[in-house]
Parts: sequence; structure tokens; C-alpha cells
Amino acid sequence: MSLFDRYKETFPLSAAEYAKASELFPGGVCHDIRRFDPFPFVTDSAEGAYLQTIDGVTLLDLWCGHYGNILGHASPETAAALREAAENGTHTGTLNEQQIKLASLIKSAVPEMELMRFCTSGTEATMYAVRTAKAYTGRELVVKIEGGWHGANSELSYDIKPPFNRLTGKGGTISLPFNNMEATADVLEKIGDNAAAVIIEPVIGAGGGIPAKKEYLQLLRDFCDRTGTVLIFDEVITGFRFRFGSISPLIGVTPDMFTMGKIIGGGLAIGAYGGKKEIMQTITEKKIVVGGGTFSASPVTMNAGFNTLSTLKNADYETLNAQGNTIRERLKKSVARYTHKACVTGFGSFFFVHFLNEVPQEVTCRPSRLLPVMDAETDRLFKIAMILNGVFTMHSGGALSFSHLQTAGVSDIIIKAYEDSLEAVFNEGRKALP
Repeated sequence: MSLFDRYKETFPLSAAEYAKASELFPGGVCHDIRRFDPFPFVTDSAEGAYLQTIDGVTLLDLWCGHYGNILGHASPETAAALREAAENGTHTGTLNEQQIKLASLIKSAVPEMELMRFCTSGTEATMYAVRTAKAYTGRELVVKIEGGWHGANSELSYDIKPPFNRLTGKGGTISLPFNNMEATADVLEKIGDNAAAVIIEPVIGAGGGIPAKKEYLQLLRDFCDRTGTVLIFDEVITGFRFRFGSISPLIGVTPDMFTMGKIIGGGLAIGAYGGKKEIMQTITEKKIVVGGGTFSASPVTMNAGFNTLSTLKNADYETLNAQGNTIRERLKKSVARYTHKACVTGFGSFFFVHFLNEVPQEVTCRPSRLLPVMDAETDRLFKIAMILNGVFTMHSGGALSFSHLQTAGVSDIIIKAYEDSLEAVFNEGRKALP
């Protein structure tokens, strides 16, 4: 029996519900990444490090709500915020005390965010940050990274997937080759002082889970200093993921602006952008439209974020990152036993496996070499194998939450699921799946 047939047998109720969803939503989902073949399972509930499907299947979750639930699902901190909101009102559309408390806590962790604003998603945060940088500099050109994902806003939805075009972007956006010092320097030389902003994820997410080299970020920092360009770190993923605050102290380079989201909302919808006072004051001085939407700074989200960050202030990030490092090193050995056409990437509590159509050569340093040789078919089969082995992954990997650390032997559980799934995908028939 094929992996897909096993999956269909395991999730019959999800199949029926997905059929209904397909009549309501394009592709049956409201976010493209949630759709996978033959159909996505339907979640009934989530708690801690686990998901429970409507089919009664329990899965160890490495997706963690788009990596946002670093304390785990249904955390006491978020539950307390929801209870308070039920009593005091979920949304007032006014200045509220909760947003002041959350912003003050974020600023204490990231002092370089001298002024900030809240919105409701990472997509909005990057859109508003770029818009602010344009108004501040009086320039229109935006520079991003090949393979960089900054949400679904039109200005930055360029050169996300190969083939990469770099200098032929439309709408005033061009891209740089990630971690490629020489080629990036050449492009920057051509740009000169015409760019409003350079935006980069310090650990590139959808582009491969790869950290930027310090010297690469310093190259961008020096360029921005020399030309008056605004350097933006998109920390929607990395903010409060690897330490309490920005990742910038770990890499030794500080941007002019930050965007954040995910973790700072405690599992609820949030985005934030901020930075140097003189840049952020452009919002009121030039009256640019960065309103943040009806539900910006909603008291319930502000409370959930404040409760979450208050807990994270004393969290053991060192252990969380070390666990991720251990899993990555073990994965490299496990994967190598089954195929040489793969590589393992990540940073701290992140780990990803990339199946490739070619034997990798320097693929881990940049998306322009990694993404064009991705083996989509193997990745598709592997995702199903991992689910059948009790673990839900994204990009054949995922992230640890602090709730994972409360699961005894979690790294052994994860590695066993990987090894059993590798066996199923590369040696079908030699070992039966559950």
C-alpha cells in the first residue's frame, strides 16, 4: 500500500471535511502553505506540543502555528488573556493600557525600537516598514534578498522562488544573492544612493532556514550607512525566537528598523514595526498612511503578547537552542545513511531537511543554489510519511517550542520519526509504517 493510500485510510474524516472546504475556499484553504497532497488533515484541538485531528490522531507539532507558539498551543498565558478579554471586551478601537505595556516590554528587550506601531500581521508590518522608509528617504527603490519571504504584500513578493531575476524586478524592487559577498557588492555598487531600504531576514525562512553570515550583514550595514539607505531586519520569525529580543546581538549587526510578529502576539494575530525615532517620526511628520487596520493593538492580543513575553523573559533559550542544535546534528547523520541528495539547515531551535535532485555543492549558503534543485516529489512523500509516524513538519522540518522540552525524550521521538520516514520513502517495502 502506498504512503498516500495509508494516509487516506488514517484520515477519512479529514478527507470528507476537506471536500467541503474545497467548495468554500480556493484550494480548500485560506493560506496556500496549509494545502498538501492528497489533502490536509483537519485539526480538532491543540495543546502543548501536540495537535489532535478530527480523526483521533495525535501529532507532535513542529509547525507550532507558523512558528508563532513558542510556549506551545493553548498556553496558560494566552488563556488568561482570553479570559480577561471576555470580561472586559475584545476590541475597543481606542488607545488602551495593554498596548502601552506590551510596547514597553518589547522596547526594554529591543532598545533600538525607539518608536513602534502595532498592526495585525507580518505582511502588514513589512509593508508599513518599507512605506515608512520610502517616506523618510524620499526614494522609491526597495532591495530584498533572493528567496526572502516577507509576507504577501505586492511590493516584496518578488524573487521568492527561482529563477531569480535580480535587476529586472517590477514596481521598484530588486533582489540580492543571499550570502554572496562579491555578487552583492557588485549589485550594491550599481544601486548607489537610489535605494530607500534593504530588507532581510537574519535567518532566511522559506528560502531554506539559513542564517545570514555576519560579514554579509555587515556589508549591507556599511552600504546603508554610506548611502543613507534604511536597513530593515525582518524578524517576524526570529524576534524572540532565539533569545529574549532581537537576534541582532547574536550576529553583531544592528538595523535601523525591525519588523516583528508571530511570537510577540502569544498565538494571536499581530505585527509590529519600529526603529530609530527620526525614521518613525516620518509617519506623523509626512502623514503617511500606515494605519494598521481595524484590529491593530486589540486589547486581547496585547494582553496575550504581554503575558507571553513576560514568561519568555526568564525562559531557558540556551537549552531550547541546544536541543535544536542536537537534533540538526543527528539529522545530518540519519539523512546521510539514506541519501546524499539532501542537506540539513537551520539555526538554534530551527531545523530543516532539503531533498535535492542533485548532489549538493555549497547549497546551504544561499537559496539561489538550494531552491532550484529541490526534489518536490520526495519532499511531498516525506511529509506524509512523517505524519504517519506521528510528527507534523513544514519544509521537512520545523521549530521547537518550550512545550517540546517538557516532553520526555523529545529529540529521540523526533529522530525516530525521521529515520522511520526516511526508511519508508527511500526503501519502500522493507519496513512497514504504523
